[in-house]
Amino acid sequence: MMESFLQEKIESLRFQMIELALIYGTLTHEQVVMVSQQLDRYLVVYQKIQYRRFKMKRCC
Repeated sequence: MMESFLQEKIESLRFQMIELALIYGTLTHEQVVMVSQQLDRYLVVYQKIQYRRFKMKRCC
């Protein structure tokens, strides 16, 4: 459940970041960077979940 939420949020933020980059014409615009940072935070959480799942499968 949490994973699917994270996947949807990640895809939404990616889309938003791309849209903003196209609108502002640069990846360094404040709004684009802000969304990129949000995306990074969600990606880290998602990767931690994936790592824990991988670690548990190897263990048992």
